[in-house]
Amino acid sequence: MTKLILHFTINSSRRLMSIMQYTPSKPERPGKPEKPSKPERPGKPERPSKPERSSKPENMNKPVRKPKQQRSIDMKEKILNSAFQLFCEKGYYNTTTNEIAHRAGVSIGSLYSYFKDKDTIFLEILERYHQKFEIAKSDVLNDLDLLKADYKTWLRLLFESLITVHEESKELNRELKVLSYYHPAMAEILEEQRRKTLQATIGYFMQLRNDFHSDDIEATAIVIFDLISATVDRIVFERNEIDRERLINAAIDIVQKYFSL
Repeated sequence: MTKLILHFTINSSRRLMSIMQYTPSKPERPGKPEKPSKPERPGKPERPSKPERSSKPENMNKPVRKPKQQRSIDMKEKILNSAFQLFCEKGYYNTTTNEIAHRAGVSIGSLYSYFKDKDTIFLEILERYHQKFEIAKSDVLNDLDLLKADYKTWLRLLFESLITVHEESKELNRELKVLSYYHPAMAEILEEQRRKTLQATIGYFMQLRNDFHSDDIEATAIVIFDLISATVDRIVFERNEIDRERLINAAIDIVQKYFSL
């Protein structure tokens, strides 16, 4: 009996010690939830890109050449005609030399072999326009036989010639008006052309001083010059409430009062 009790006591003690030695692992504490990552701030919108600048070839500083062979002359004409079209369609500032070269079907290097930059292209187009204007004006003004035979027909022919030249370059003329406000060099060129035309007109009327009812030929020439210019501009560039023939007839009636032919 005593042995049984002792055996039980020993076994119980062993179990108790094994229980005491066993320490269950503590459950892991749940970690703090990760903070959600902040959404990336959207970057500032990119500024709209400016019109692409024309890429100039490395040899752009070489002096431009004057075409002598017909092939070169034709190429330069293509460039000028294409530039004229684009200036009328898009405006001077919105047109690049790359676009001009593409429209003309030539390389950008070929374009720069004939023109230093876009300004020189535009100035040559402008010079051609003024030459065409001068030819149209001079052809009529120099026809003194028609003037003395029928001054009304002479005046009408002058109006029609000037209107035709302006209508053929209508969009270019509009672009010139815009450029005159933002391009000082261009404005000066246009003003110089206007002065030359006015002085030529005054000189022409001075030759006909004996055929005019006026004591001040210079002032009369300026008034007639402004009247003709304003009438042509109204017919070509503005919306008119009345027929163009009525405007031309009214201008002719005013000018003829100065004639004593």
